[in-house]
Amino acid sequence: MILTAIILYALAASIGIFLIVLGVRYHRSSLKTGLVHASLALIASGFLAAQIINGSLNKFNNVAALLMVLALVGGAMLFGLREPGKAPPMVMVAIHAIMAFAGLSLLIVGYQ
Repeated sequence: MILTAIILYALAASIGIFLIVLGVRYHRSSLKTGLVHASLALIASGFLAAQIINGSLNKFNNVAALLMVLALVGGAMLFGLREPGKAPPMVMVAIHAIMAFAGLSLLIVGYQ
């Protein structure tokens, strides 16, 4: 289950990089692409939660889940504060991305 979560988070991250380029270079956002990004991350979070509940104790997974939940909250704030057609505040995007990247890195390091 962890490998599935890692793959889905990596796909969400690649879409997130596309959204960052869209926001920085073209100063706009894409609601549909953002929803795909969020959906992949939520599905991956479900797999991660299932592994934490049913699997053996792994501190890397637990800390990664905490960071992903914080990234989820940041992403929800970005979605809630968005203005149609405009790029989100890049400081918030950077904080969201750093938390998610740290969580994904911990998942990869803790993968056995």
